Amino acid sequence: MNKYLLLLLLCISSSVTYANEEDWYAYWAIGMVNHDYPGGLNSFLNDTESLPGVDRTEIGLDVFGFYKPQSKNNLSGFVFSGSADQFESRHSELQINQYLLGISGMEFFGRGIGDGFFIRGDAGLAWITVSDNSSTTETSDIGFGYLLGVGYAIPVSDESRILISVNFSDKRVEDNSWKSATVMLGGLW
Repeated sequence: MNKYLLLLLLCISSSVTYANEEDWYAYWAIGMVNHDYPGGLNSFLNDTESLPGVDRTEIGLDVFGFYKPQSKNNLSGFVFSGSADQFESRHSELQINQYLLGISGMEFFGRGIGDGFFIRGDAGLAWITVSDNSSTTETSDIGFGYLLGVGYAIPVSDESRILISVNFSDKRVEDNSWKSATVMLGGLW
């Protein structure tokens, strides 16, 4: 009888553990960004922003992030990261977008995935687009980019976590370095 009770308890405990684990995770985030452009583009854009009637909006996004657990505290997968820098005035508009489509990994230092401090690293294909209000869009050649980040994850349920992170990315495109630093608020579920 004790053998059957022990076997029953082992089956129940293993099924409870399995119910709390995820086979894969989705990740999306939005945040504030500060861009650093090559050459004299930084000073030109800062001067443009200071002109009367010019509004500047900078935003960072992580979308279509899909990850598979590799261990109790590690995820690997892919994510599409990007940022936009838009300048608007009454008569014109200019937008510069930076993109990074890469493989990604997250390592959590808490009790498991989505708990406590974590680090993140991405590497992959990078490109830049510049568009204006006359429907003209210029797209760069494909280059290489990477992202390094640190953050803190807060579990809000067995299936959902909130991630707050600070990231730095560098995209090497057409012999130039396009950098950005972001503060992101995301969800991992």
